[in-house]
Amino acid sequence: MGKRLVMPMIALLLYGMPSAVPAVAAPNPGPEVINLKMGVMVLPFQHRKHQKDLNNECFHCHTRESGKIDNWGKDTAHKICISCHDLYDKGPVECQQCHKK
Repeated sequence: MGKRLVMPMIALLLYGMPSAVPAVAAPNPGPEVINLKMGVMVLPFQHRKHQKDLNNECFHCHTRESGKIDNWGKDTAHKICISCHDLYDKGPVECQQCHKK
């Protein structure tokens, strides 16, 4: 067999073989809505929408893989949520927009 045929034959063999690399699993979409507790208040958070908007880059809110946000509370919520909403000019940034009576 000539050298000119060796490379095309290898390419055909590799192309015809099933892939040895497993498909990457889709990221965990998590719940569609999460009710975030803020003292006695509960804020419905559109988790899946935010996950899509941030291209499944969970590190924007989560500092570790546990699915929790470290030190969750008023200061953390204001730091993460408001700064992101300001940056993208989307979502609530005024108190009454989140804190409905």
